[in-house]
Amino acid sequence: MTRVPTLTDGVVTLRGHTEDDVPAVLEQCTDPVMQAWTTVPVPYTLDDAKTFVRHLVPGGWEADADWGFAVTTPDADGTERFAGGVGLVDRGAGLAEIGYATSPWARGRGITERACRLLLRWGFEERGLAAVDWTAKKWNWPSRRLAWRLGFDVGQERWWMQQRGALVPAWHATLARGEELAPRHPWYDVPVLRDQGVVLRPPADADLPRMLECLADPSMQHVSEGPRERAPHTAERWPDLVEERREWAARGEAVAWTVADPDTDVHLGLVQLYHLHHRRQAELGFWAHPDARGRGLTTRGVRVALRHAFVPWDDGGLGLRRVHAHAASANAASCRVLAAAGLRETGATRSEVLLGDGTWSDTTRFDLLAQEWG
Repeated sequence: MTRVPTLTDGVVTLRGHTEDDVPAVLEQCTDPVMQAWTTVPVPYTLDDAKTFVRHLVPGGWEADADWGFAVTTPDADGTERFAGGVGLVDRGAGLAEIGYATSPWARGRGITERACRLLLRWGFEERGLAAVDWTAKKWNWPSRRLAWRLGFDVGQERWWMQQRGALVPAWHATLARGEELAPRHPWYDVPVLRDQGVVLRPPADADLPRMLECLADPSMQHVSEGPRERAPHTAERWPDLVEERREWAARGEAVAWTVADPDTDVHLGLVQLYHLHHRRQAELGFWAHPDARGRGLTTRGVRVALRHAFVPWDDGGLGLRRVHAHAASANAASCRVLAAAGLRETGATRSEVLLGDGTWSDTTRFDLLAQEWG
């Protein structure tokens, strides 16, 4: 029997599985969240838990190819309590794949992050690994956020994983030996902002129908800047319209808010700040739902977003020094919003935007510096 090492940071302990872990493994693997995002068998039975603890994990250690640990942490009375599992699967040539799962009671406590740090250091230092892969089913945000905290940098490449016989879209990233176990870029949490009679909040799944109505509106189609924006707008074609904005925030690239009705929370429009990791500046974009136009809501929403953009980072804002924007010169409504929100017209690029009727429009440029905001 291969001896499983015990690793600890004084708060979390990694050890070999024991027979006493079977009930906790069963509870963890029958949890709906676990089943939704991982490859555990469904239905998961007591026999599955016994097989995992008695045969699968020990077999991985015996083969020196799958190094799985139970994770424990002291309970209130000091008793070590099972909190989940972490492991590395050897892929050969110095590459391994990391996996982790957290018991329902232990989520949100930082336990699995501590466990993964112990595991990664052991893998790099004791097993001589050159790199570790991470893969998760797409939109598994808790797993993605943990990987980000550990230093994995998820790119935009397309990736797939198998889940119970089906191929599902996935995220993928690699961490190399010697790289810091820390985030490589910001992950923007989108705050709820309330001011000037409007509410700016993170886009929600329920916003999708009205977001698609905005994009499909004839007046917006006329001034859109490319064929993607003018494509047919259906939930089947753009099911990830909300999720892609969460993706931008997770990559540290952009922040997007729904402008919501303060009373009903219905989507009235969108305000976005793009390219946030370039020299402490961002590009501003926005739209308004057809039934919300002409009421000054978009202008107020833009001003609320600008205030957040210029508030120092240490005070909870984005700490930007400059925000810029552009609009088709033929799009008089957008140009009025930008001017009314306080941005300054700085020039134009001639004949740049192809309009919906086949004609070309100039683009008018605007910007605003932090010291000019007030």
